[in-house]
This record gives sequence, structure tokens and C-alpha cells, in this order.
Amino acid sequence: MLQNRLGLTAAMVSLIFLGCTNQETPNSLLSSPNSSQSTTTITTTNTSKTVSPSPDTNPQKPVAASSKASTKAIAIGDIKELEGDIICGKTRVIYAYGETSNYRVYICADTKEPNRPRYYISRNKDGSGGLDLEATNYNPQKDGAIEFNNEGYIYTLESPTTQNPEPVLRVTFPNQKLTEEQLLRYLTRSNKSNSSATNSTSDPLQYVLQNRESLGVCKDNFRAEDGKNGMGSKAFQITDKKYLVQIQCFLAAYQGNFEYVLWIDESPKPLAIPLEFDSFQEPKEGEKPKRITERSIAGLPRVNVRSQTLTNFTKFRGVGDCGSSALYKLEGDRMVLQEYRAKYACDGNYVQDFPIIYP
Repeated sequence: MLQNRLGLTAAMVSLIFLGCTNQETPNSLLSSPNSSQSTTTITTTNTSKTVSPSPDTNPQKPVAASSKASTKAIAIGDIKELEGDIICGKTRVIYAYGETSNYRVYICADTKEPNRPRYYISRNKDGSGGLDLEATNYNPQKDGAIEFNNEGYIYTLESPTTQNPEPVLRVTFPNQKLTEEQLLRYLTRSNKSNSSATNSTSDPLQYVLQNRESLGVCKDNFRAEDGKNGMGSKAFQITDKKYLVQIQCFLAAYQGNFEYVLWIDESPKPLAIPLEFDSFQEPKEGEKPKRITERSIAGLPRVNVRSQTLTNFTKFRGVGDCGSSALYKLEGDRMVLQEYRAKYACDGNYVQDFPIIYP
């Protein structure tokens, strides 16, 4: 009997110890960061300002866990709601405004260039400090967001769109870790010609789409609904002030039809240059292929931003036994043909590389 009691007691002790050692570890990512009363010097592009440490600039701030259940509807409005707010200064205007649970972010522009964001001003709602940045040699306006760079840190204010109905305020650190908070309120200037919250003058893709007819892009064969399918319509950033804008005119059974515009950020309005592409027509018997120049290309284009080149593979029919491949390089404001290969005979024979037509 004594042995049975000792055995039972030992088993209970083991169970208690096992339960203690298997306690669930607290999730440190959801714990609140320790507050600090010290000050930090933040160096911006042109200035150095001493401000109280903000979670905006604290690499130890945890990334907030995202949950669909905790998602709150964003309030979208006109920047006129902040009329009388002078945080940007007397010679500047408020370009956009974003608000989260903890921060208020003002994007400001110079009065002479109201459509170009230049200043990022954030303030903590608890009054503990903030951040002031200035972009002097680049345009912070990106596709669907405004980004400011500061010595490896990237401050991103997303804008609400149909593709991104739950925008965030994000800080990306030099080690690529990030922290973000959902936007609860977003204000921008009203634009009757554009229901999107982004500013169309500073958005290369939106600018080209809105001025498509005047630019002569996809004149008689444009289907707007096709722009989000296949290869799609998009903008590729070549430099701080230069974008290659790809417009998908329409999508066929196995490839698309595209036109391209070189978008250059200039004041008072952008410069948009439609691009042309050289190719070679199928020759008549006994003749050489004829070089032609057209605005549109059909196929599966790929843009390499680093080399500023565009490659395009075109099928002459769906099975792919005939077609062409071309390589173009952006030189100044022109797309210059570097190489063109083609197999014009749709004979059911497949080759690894098409014959060289040019150079």
C-alpha cells in the first residue's frame, strides 16, 4: 500500500512539473515597447533635427500583428478638412495626410509645386516627438504610395485604392525588417477626373491612362478591363524622375498587345514621350525581311530596369513553332533595336533559337 501511494505521488509531481515546463511562451511581438525619455538626432537630406524618439524611428518597435478581424474601415476625405493647419509652414501646402492609431503624417509640397510631394512630417499622438524629412533629389510619389528615404530607412504612406483598400503606414529598416500600422484616415486633394486617391499628375501610369487619347496610345484597340490581366499595364521606375510606362492595349488568346511611354517628371507637368519599336516583316519569296517601325508590339514583353532593356517574344500562332524575339535598349528617349530573331515558317518544326535577322 505504501509503495502504491509513493508511486501515485511521484506521478502527480511529474504531471505538475510537465505542466509548468510547457507553459506557452508569451508573444513578445505583441508586447508594448519600453518608453524612453532620451532624445535622438535624426539626420535628413538637408537638415539635422533633434526630436524625441518616436516609434517611427525606433528599430525595436514590434511589427503589429495584422488580422482581418481587427481591420477598421478607413475614412477618406478632402485635404480641405485640415484647412487652417499650418504644420507645413507658410510657404507650403498639405499634399496628403495619413492617420493611424498612434501617428499623424503630413505630406507637404512647396506652394510653387503643389503637385509634387517633398516633405514628410510625422507627429506622435501622445506628444512624445516626431520626424521631419525632405526629399531634395528624388520624387517620393510612387504607384499607390508615397515613399521617403532617410539613410537606409524607408517611410511609406500608402494610399487607398480599389487594389489596396487597407493601406498602411510602414517603416522599413536597413536590415529589411519593418513595422506598419493600418491607416484609419487618409486625406488628399479632390480630383473630379480621377476617383483614385493617388495624384494622377505624379503617378506615371495614371497620367498616361488619363491622357491616353491625346498621346495617341492604343488609338483604336484599347480595352481598359484588360489592363489588369496577362502582363498588364504598369510603370517601371528607371531613375528618380524617369519611368517606362507599359500600357496593355488588349489581351488576345495567348499574348497581349502593348504600347510604351517614357514618362519624365518635369515642372510644371510631366513630359510623356510615346516610344516606337523596329521589327522585320515576313519577306516575300526571294526577298529579305523588311524593317518596319510601329508604336505597338505584340507578345510577352519583359522589362529589365537595371539594364534599361526590353525583351519581347512573339508567337505567330498559339503552338509556338513560329514567331520572333527582339531585344531593345532605352537610349535617351528612344527604344533602339539590339537584336531581332524570327522563324517565319509555321511548319510544325520547333527550334531552340530562332534565326538571327538583325544585326
